[in-house]
Amino acid sequence: MFGFSSGVPQKKCGVIIDIGSGSVGVAIVLSDTQEAKPEVIWSHRTYVLIKDIVSTEIPMKEITTSLVNAFLQLGGDGVKALQEKDSSLHISAIQVTISAPWTYTITKSINFSDEHPFEVNETLIEELSKTAEKQAFVAILENEILQESQLEVIDNKTIHTSINGYPVKNPHKIKTREIIIAHITAITHKKIITVLEDSKNKVLPKTQMTTHSFMYMFYNVLKNLNPDTSEACLIDVTSEATEIGVLREGALTHVTHDSFGTFSLAREIATLCKIPKEEAYTYMKGGTSFVETKLSDSKLAELQVIIEAYEDKIAELFRRTGDALAIPKTLFLHCERETEDFFAKHVANAAKKATGAKHSVHPITSLLFEKGSSTETALLLSAHQFHKDHVRTAHTNT
Repeated sequence: MFGFSSGVPQKKCGVIIDIGSGSVGVAIVLSDTQEAKPEVIWSHRTYVLIKDIVSTEIPMKEITTSLVNAFLQLGGDGVKALQEKDSSLHISAIQVTISAPWTYTITKSINFSDEHPFEVNETLIEELSKTAEKQAFVAILENEILQESQLEVIDNKTIHTSINGYPVKNPHKIKTREIIIAHITAITHKKIITVLEDSKNKVLPKTQMTTHSFMYMFYNVLKNLNPDTSEACLIDVTSEATEIGVLREGALTHVTHDSFGTFSLAREIATLCKIPKEEAYTYMKGGTSFVETKLSDSKLAELQVIIEAYEDKIAELFRRTGDALAIPKTLFLHCERETEDFFAKHVANAAKKATGAKHSVHPITSLLFEKGSSTETALLLSAHQFHKDHVRTAHTNT
């Protein structure tokens, strides 16, 4: 019962909020330090209709409206479900993740070496971190789209340290000739933060709120579950965007995204077939639909052109990760559980187009969570992060 003796409660109840490219999900989760996984008590997701993401102004209004509605659902149905579960439980924290294109995740690696051995100390780590931070903000200022936006930093930290080629969790007082740190800076639109804070103060004013980019959280979850993973590619497919992160030597080194996702592709298929978007979405889920049963050979050929064009988009996204090397052969895919088979196939094809090599795709949510779970995958990943943070805090304070 280390949680009680350390001053950290054994059980912690919190709210998970996932702001996707075209939806907002919210859940109440219970973390118990004696359990391997958290319990999801209640969850809800609202999808918004976004026609295009060339300009973020109109979609931003719809996302923030959905965010306010999510808090209203939380304050009503969510709190009711929590009271029915256990009236002694109280929500103490809110954990928010924000996906592309609403966040921009920038990673920088800083190398410091000397021909003579030197001792690593806090001053050196701080100087290297500041250098990485400055480089990240230079990259932000060079981006014309970001220049026109009111932005706020949500992640700004060193995520990986390597000494003489080996990862080190606590590098202080170690003597070396070379040290490399990986630093992450994630920014989001200030309007989203303002709506988050206003909604929190109205619905759960006494809670503490932390906010991260989804890619940073994805990276953390993967490292928690597979700490030996050194070379991999993280792919997050949401309704209106696809984001890719590259791991090198265990560190997240490159992140990029494109405003094209699940619903974007479904709309193109729906337009071609002259069917509702939901019917096209059924096709992507692998279910029997008009697409398989009624399309003429000529329309099927046109459908193949759309799919090929999608693969070409993802291939181009792989090529522009900023990594001088070819993308790693191991790809970890996050998307909606029902579309995992569809996207695993086409992401693998896209990777081969980009590199000429065969890649293995691992749909991360099927690997980590039971298929019978009714909670959707982004919230499950976030709940895992919430639980691990709680357990880690309990151990640290023991």
